Amino acid sequence: MERYMKKRKVTAVLLAAMMCMQIIAGCGTKNDAAQTESSVAATEDAQGAAGENTQTAGQNATEENAGGMAEQNEAEESIAGKDATEQADSTEVSVPEDGEYTVEVTLEGGSGKATVDSQAKVTVTDGVAYATIVWSSTHYDYMIVNGEKYLNENEGGNSTFTFPIDGIPCEMDVIGDTTAMSTPHEIDYTLTFKFPETADFKDLDCNGRMELSYADQFEVEQYGAYKLITIVDNGRFLLVPKGVTVPEDVPGNVTVLEQPLENVYLVSSAVMDLVCRIGAVSDLKYTGVKEKDWYVKEAADAMAAGNMIYAGKYSAPDYELLLSGGCTFAIENTMITHNPEVKEKLEELGIKVMIERSSYEKHPLGRLEWIKLFGVLFGREQQAKAFFDAQVAHIEPILEKEKTGMSVAFFAVASDGTITVRKPNDYVSSMIELAGGTYSLNGYVPEEENALSTLKMQMEDFYAAEKDADILIYNGTIEGELTSIDELVQKNSLFADFKAVKSGQVYTTGSNFYQQTSGTCDFIEDLNKVLTGDTDAEYRFLKKLD
Repeated sequence: MERYMKKRKVTAVLLAAMMCMQIIAGCGTKNDAAQTESSVAATEDAQGAAGENTQTAGQNATEENAGGMAEQNEAEESIAGKDATEQADSTEVSVPEDGEYTVEVTLEGGSGKATVDSQAKVTVTDGVAYATIVWSSTHYDYMIVNGEKYLNENEGGNSTFTFPIDGIPCEMDVIGDTTAMSTPHEIDYTLTFKFPETADFKDLDCNGRMELSYADQFEVEQYGAYKLITIVDNGRFLLVPKGVTVPEDVPGNVTVLEQPLENVYLVSSAVMDLVCRIGAVSDLKYTGVKEKDWYVKEAADAMAAGNMIYAGKYSAPDYELLLSGGCTFAIENTMITHNPEVKEKLEELGIKVMIERSSYEKHPLGRLEWIKLFGVLFGREQQAKAFFDAQVAHIEPILEKEKTGMSVAFFAVASDGTITVRKPNDYVSSMIELAGGTYSLNGYVPEEENALSTLKMQMEDFYAAEKDADILIYNGTIEGELTSIDELVQKNSLFADFKAVKSGQVYTTGSNFYQQTSGTCDFIEDLNKVLTGDTDAEYRFLKKLD
């Protein structure tokens, strides 16, 4: 086309020149016109011949240029391809290790009216990543991802879907079906998942808090991809998901914990059961309890298999063993405060220390609710919440019953003859109240805020306070279980005058009572059976003495 246009231009110029010559000569006859037409034709013929030669030459030149351009383009494409490969490598899609992650998610497509939460939870199970997204609308009834249909999981609330994704980061084309219009419509969208970029700690904003129904000794706040854990009187911890960069300028009083937490030294035996209930025992490597002393089967089995090792009690850990095994995190109870030098030494060696305070919860369900914290730490939030909710639902009928009016004493006899009791604000006394009973020391022993849960009493004082209690429950976790009422009387003859001894209402807890924290609701159920006179009942934690 270009060569054709050049040919037309040349012809037009020649015609214009010849017409000018005719005007100058003052001649306008038919013969002249014919001559002119003939000349133009001849010119066009000549031009055509010249054009062919020019075209041939131009074609050759074009081919040469094309060859050069092709080589240049090939080189440029090679460079561009190399850059693209390098860029692709820098944003390579990968599936992180099994666990739970918080990622950023963006939505493109549609009218722009519907959005999704800017953060999504990604759960990796057996090497497969599943994302859970929440829409701003309640009208999405299904999504289609990679040809598979996924139904809304949250009827009555914002539409929620869980489906597999390629990895992190990734971009996926999906279809969402909305019922917001007169007829359902399938709309094309693009979802992008990625870990958040590096942030400065001071620039992080709180965008949510863990819902806690009973616990008041800890809290968990969401700061984008990060979680900030605060434990009363025992510090703050910033939980950083795997694949997310640690924020800059984290304050010195905030301990950074990078997930996954592995090779953990769990010293607090009371929370081992909670960790086991969420399936996180495999994340533990060291314990402060020997195999023979465990009443938590999963812990004993792990030690028998060599998957968990005794690394010394809280006051005398085996530092060399912990370091050689790659331990970076220890969970202690408040007993460690009596040996502050141990905590300092662990931290000097690079082992982060968290002191749990579940035993300071006044409400027994608050103590149980600490399972949610361990769910956060070990990436099993869903399992923790599901377990807790099921336990609470199990005892709701008991909590709704009227009080029985029965008084209960809970105690143990020490080797020196003194009596160890629980204070009125303790979780054990609260369990008695929830079960429908009355803790017999209420009003007799003053409550002390954040004090120790136990109190020592002389036998004479205990006798004066408890001799008319309807039920005696001996705490078998301290000095061992009782086998009979006679054994109790042998510890002190004054017990023979107790109302409960005379009526045969004496029980002992099993040695498993303290360690099996997940059985809080089962113990409340046991107590309720005792209080309501269900003599044929089977107990998990209690045994009636004869």
